[in-house]
Amino acid sequence: MSGPAPIDPTVLKAVVAKNKGKVVVVNFWASWCVPCKQEFPDLVAAVKASGATLITIACDSPQDAATKSAKFLATQGATSNAFFNKANTDIAAFLKWLEPKAPPASPIPRTYLFSPSGKLVKTMAGKHDAATFTKEINAAKATK
Repeated sequence: MSGPAPIDPTVLKAVVAKNKGKVVVVNFWASWCVPCKQEFPDLVAAVKASGATLITIACDSPQDAATKSAKFLATQGATSNAFFNKANTDIAAFLKWLEPKAPPASPIPRTYLFSPSGKLVKTMAGKHDAATFTKEINAAKATK
């Protein structure tokens, strides 16, 4: 079983740009994060129902990404656009781009929504449900 691919902020920017024209949902999670795993089915369902693009970034070690993360993503039907953070649990480099005013050690889950034009339009910290994800994705669709 091959696991998620390594990613850093530069690669993430390119992946988001490649999906211009659609709402892009970027989710930071980890196999050890209970709220992350609890919200994941709702996130996947909302993204699939809306036609958005989901990019997942596991904040696990490379070893856990290849095993635990890969297995979890497979059970959730979310193996496309699946990555692991090259810096493991440290998302500070991503936060400099996505959320510059956030503390470097901000907790996960963290979800970022980009409008079809590629503009970051929403930051979501903590666990959310399908209705909230659907509402925010629809709002992102309507943003220029």
